[in-house]
Amino acid sequence: MGIKEQVFKQSIEIYGKEAQSRQAMEECAELIQAINKCLRYQNKEECKNNLIEEICDVEIMLFQLKEMFGITNEAVESYKLLKAKREKERLKDYGKK
Repeated sequence: MGIKEQVFKQSIEIYGKEAQSRQAMEECAELIQAINKCLRYQNKEECKNNLIEEICDVEIMLFQLKEMFGITNEAVESYKLLKAKREKERLKDYGKK
């Protein structure tokens, strides 16, 4: 385990599951706002930098959520594969319209 993961696990220990779960919700909301700004101001470099930062924050919180709720990367990847298969079918159907 790398230094980043150790630090993020320590955050869970210090702040607790509820606080970090609420922080995850807040970070997701900030990502939504950053996406919206990038769509509105497409040529602004600061929008892109903010989007990168918010993606980073959400990825950190996703790591913590998996740790707190005992979710493995394998379980997540399994669902991603299932969703990719469904999307592939939808894309095929979309092309037929």
